Amino acid sequence: MTNMELEQFIVSAKANGWVGAHAGGKKVPSSRLGAFDIIFDDGDFHYRDSFVGFSDFCGQEHVTFKQEPVWSMAYYGYLLNPKIFSGDEAVTILKKALTKMYDEKRFLGGFYYTDGSFEYRDMNFGDYKRFNGIEKIYKNGELVYELVYIGGEVKK
Repeated sequence: MTNMELEQFIVSAKANGWVGAHAGGKKVPSSRLGAFDIIFDDGDFHYRDSFVGFSDFCGQEHVTFKQEPVWSMAYYGYLLNPKIFSGDEAVTILKKALTKMYDEKRFLGGFYYTDGSFEYRDMNFGDYKRFNGIEKIYKNGELVYELVYIGGEVKK
């Protein structure tokens, strides 16, 4: 497995996962009560995204290569003003913005997307090997959603 293969797989897995931009991912029963799991496989690579919650949620993405853990990311997202911004609106904007980012063959920050009165921003430090970041959604200029994430390569 090369660094490029791992990074390309992560982007492909994310596009085929929760975002659903591509049809390769599939929902599977979770081993954790109340969790939702989505998997994607490509050759010796396996990806699992497992999360709990909806409008406020927490999860972890995990990649294995030849059944050995090689990469992981944890995340926590939340609505800041549910009176003016719903979980359903968050899902809609996130799926549009992330699809655009994955179409650029990447998954980390420095990315901005606008859709009508909504603005999505993703900022991070590092690269896929070790990173942390935050994504934000603004509605009519008001910050209404945040997600923090951290992750990178894992080794024995």
